[in-house]
Amino acid sequence: MNNNCERNLLVDLDSGRIWIPKTGTRLTPSEIRLLSILSRREGRPTPVEYLIDELNRDPTGSGGGNPRYHIFNLRRKLEHTREHPVIINRPGIGYFLVPGRMRIIGGADK
Repeated sequence: MNNNCERNLLVDLDSGRIWIPKTGTRLTPSEIRLLSILSRREGRPTPVEYLIDELNRDPTGSGGGNPRYHIFNLRRKLEHTREHPVIINRPGIGYFLVPGRMRIIGGADK
């Protein structure tokens, strides 16, 4: 996990909040779980099948669903653009967080 982010974007997995200058967006439990998984493998692709399995094993019972749907919403909330990508998809390989795009805190037990 990279603590030297190039943007003022902070994600707190414990509270489920995102801090972007002048906003305070909240994450759903599934989005928090996905970010926690992706942050442990920052810069390395995580297969969609693995993300599906992890979402379905959510201990809070609120997981499940299609990771593509949750990633779509995460990209919107994290202000993902072509110029500043946050979560990238490698077709046939998986999704990964772009190193240095955000600072993630918390989530040690997720």
